[in-house]
Amino acid sequence: MKNIREAIFIALFLALCSSSIYSQLNVRVLASNYLRYGVGEENSIAGDNPKKYFEELGDVRLFVNDFMFGTRYEYDDPIEFGKGTKGISRRFIEFKKDDFFVRAGNFYEVFGSGLSLNAFESRQIGWNTEFDGIKLNFKHGFGSKKQVKIDATLVGGGINYVDFIDTSRTEQYSIRSGNFNISPFNFATIGGSYLYTDGKIPTGNLTTNIASEIFEANGFFNYKGLNLLVSYANRVTISEPNSVYPQSQAPRGDGGYGSLSYTQEGFGATLDYKNYRFNLVTPDQRSANSPFKAFPFQNAPSCIKVYSTTLLSRFPHPVDFGDEVGFQLDAFYSPNERLTFNFNGSLTSRHYDYSDADTTIFTKYERIDRNALLPSAKDEFSPYWELYIDGEYYFAKESKVKLGFSRKVNILYSIVDPDNSDIIKAFTIPAELQYTFKKIYGLKVNTEFQRVYNNIRAGDKYYNNVFTTIGISRSPDIIVAAIIEATNDEEDPSGKKSWFKGELTYKFSSAHTITVSYGSERGGLQCSSGICRYVNPFNGFRLTVLNNFN
Repeated sequence: MKNIREAIFIALFLALCSSSIYSQLNVRVLASNYLRYGVGEENSIAGDNPKKYFEELGDVRLFVNDFMFGTRYEYDDPIEFGKGTKGISRRFIEFKKDDFFVRAGNFYEVFGSGLSLNAFESRQIGWNTEFDGIKLNFKHGFGSKKQVKIDATLVGGGINYVDFIDTSRTEQYSIRSGNFNISPFNFATIGGSYLYTDGKIPTGNLTTNIASEIFEANGFFNYKGLNLLVSYANRVTISEPNSVYPQSQAPRGDGGYGSLSYTQEGFGATLDYKNYRFNLVTPDQRSANSPFKAFPFQNAPSCIKVYSTTLLSRFPHPVDFGDEVGFQLDAFYSPNERLTFNFNGSLTSRHYDYSDADTTIFTKYERIDRNALLPSAKDEFSPYWELYIDGEYYFAKESKVKLGFSRKVNILYSIVDPDNSDIIKAFTIPAELQYTFKKIYGLKVNTEFQRVYNNIRAGDKYYNNVFTTIGISRSPDIIVAAIIEATNDEEDPSGKKSWFKGELTYKFSSAHTITVSYGSERGGLQCSSGICRYVNPFNGFRLTVLNNFN
């Protein structure tokens, strides 16, 4: 409570002080409240365990002329994922006037394509790479028509990254970074960024101190519906000697991303390409705790399609930003206003295969050279590929049907025992019906059928999943939904064959919503920006309350 009183006092004091500068105050307050509560039990192979979480987030923004003061009060007792907080978890002051912007306190930032810096929060998986420091930005246009534009940003501060899987690990980074972009013409922007960081990385029972530099260059060009984005980053990381790394090391890594898209009326296509080599090491040196891995604030595009439905999101591919190459092609075609087709194809893999060059009982891996600019579909490269197509038809203004097909293959290769490589193949058919009647009532049905193959299963290698959501709404305030999932999987960790959950959402107004649900959820991998965590099956009650005060 003391921290809250201090934050309020400082905000009010600064607001009052500004009255001596401005003859008339323009004061505005925005506030929001987000509450999540759940109680029940989690299912796992080890058994059923009680599960409870309570999360309260209160955000306040105070606008006084060119200033904005912000604070977040967070009370997690406990948090569902990540490391909880009780007290002020975010506070900042912003000033913006004309072309100048400054923010002191907590913030997130992304430079270019995220190859050097992409700090963000995803509470759904417990991920947070929030800055605590200062950000300066200057934007200005030159020329009679302001056709030449510059955009420059300086960032300084620290990130305390709490491992979203092992919350006992905290990686500390002190960062100084800058980004500069210039648009000499309306159709072109070129720029780059530089980032320097000192880091403290827990490695077993020790901490490895590192210093790292990242240079990134990028360009964006557009002309008559054609858009091209290219980015390249180079990184060097120097470690301080300790008992784990007795000699100072300075490995280099780099990464590139490109996107080419073309859009015209009724048609559009985008080709994405990634080549991430920030930590190319032999199989026995791969580690999530390595001080030379891609940093948690380096999150480049995943180049993998993101779905909003459950079974299509099942069996995702966690992106390895240290060693991954691949591409994605996404296209749509609309022959008329009512009908749209979408196609997506992607392939991603590691860069190299390795062989054991030691003829004794010991192992020494050596890289098998190849042209690694393109991914490989061979098992030895741990490939992931997917083909997806759907068609959507509006038979009335707000009523539609949608049908799709997906085929994906995900292989986690074991170089020690290739026969025990984890191979998952999934064929999925999603369908959707949305129907509006009597103007205020709506029916929405989503259903998915999935056929799965997994070679490492003890019994039958094949099993089926079915997932259905039925929702009935009355505009603008009520949504009632039933969520049903079933499987014939004899080896599901929960030991169950079916899951059912009922959910009710009530909107008191456009700014105030409450959602309650009760039942069982199957769980599985959840991902955000290519970062994934496993969520255990859950049985119980959930409550979500969202309020916005303007």
